[in-house]
Amino acid sequence: MVGSEEKLISVIIPTYNRGDLILRAISSVIAQSYSNLEIIVVDDASQEDIAGIIQRINDSRIQYIRHPNNLGGSESRNTGIKHAVGEFIAFLDSDDVWLPNKLECQLDAVSQIAPQQNLVCYSKF
Repeated sequence: MVGSEEKLISVIIPTYNRGDLILRAISSVIAQSYSNLEIIVVDDASQEDIAGIIQRINDSRIQYIRHPNNLGGSESRNTGIKHAVGEFIAFLDSDDVWLPNKLECQLDAVSQIAPQQNLVCYSKF
């Protein structure tokens, strides 16, 4: 990686009633080859005990936020963005997983672009 290990990536995971899948999604983020990240799980008023599931994971990079009312996926992503402190933001749906080098590959690609250029990055890893 080209000198980018110091850049924090905020990973935002919106979820709603995905207690059976959320651990798998979070585990795929924790297993990333790039480790300078924060994980923001936004629970969109699930009827399941998502907080209890998240508490089982011993990783200080995880932040749990719960909406008191269901607001939908877009608002959950926006909530995550408001709490993010990273230089970059990555979205992961709670029923999805990433390959272990996904963030590293994306950050490498971004580092090849001139800093004055605007960038929106999308990939299907």
